[in-house]
Amino acid sequence: MLIIHSVQKLLNTSRLSASLYVTQPNQGQHLHSWYARLLATSFRGKMLVMYVHEPSLLVVVCKGKTIQGTWEVFLGRLERLLSRFQFPDDFIKAELSQVERYIVSKTNSKSMLASMNQIIFELEYDCTRFDDFDEIPLDWLEDKMMDRPHQTGKTWRDYMSPQGYWQKEIGLAT
Repeated sequence: MLIIHSVQKLLNTSRLSASLYVTQPNQGQHLHSWYARLLATSFRGKMLVMYVHEPSLLVVVCKGKTIQGTWEVFLGRLERLLSRFQFPDDFIKAELSQVERYIVSKTNSKSMLASMNQIIFELEYDCTRFDDFDEIPLDWLEDKMMDRPHQTGKTWRDYMSPQGYWQKEIGLAT
């Protein structure tokens, strides 16, 4: 099971109410907690839902406006993203076997919200570079975010990209 921490606007758009309890991850589960938010694309009526993994800041982007409408797409895009970055097949299978459903919760980390705001600023700008909504390359947006450094500590040296996080966490090859 996954926990999707959603900002209020996405909860409203999805017509969902947030659960009051938070579950613990299954033994050995890495991809348990995600934050979700809508992205503006500069195309009228066209939105993206951005899912960001806590704590790695791995980003998955789906076309759509609701959690329910993007859930299946999210799972497929997550699997393809992990494959593109050569995550071990057994890791991918183990993680995806534990995500048959999700629980929606309110956001509860100000640092995650701040990180997401920075990611959103960059992704929304990238979306303006295209002439048509269907031309937005979601794989490119996700791949770009894998190398994006974010602060992990209090000093100027404490920066890591999502790819660096996974190299440290599971020994992901570069």
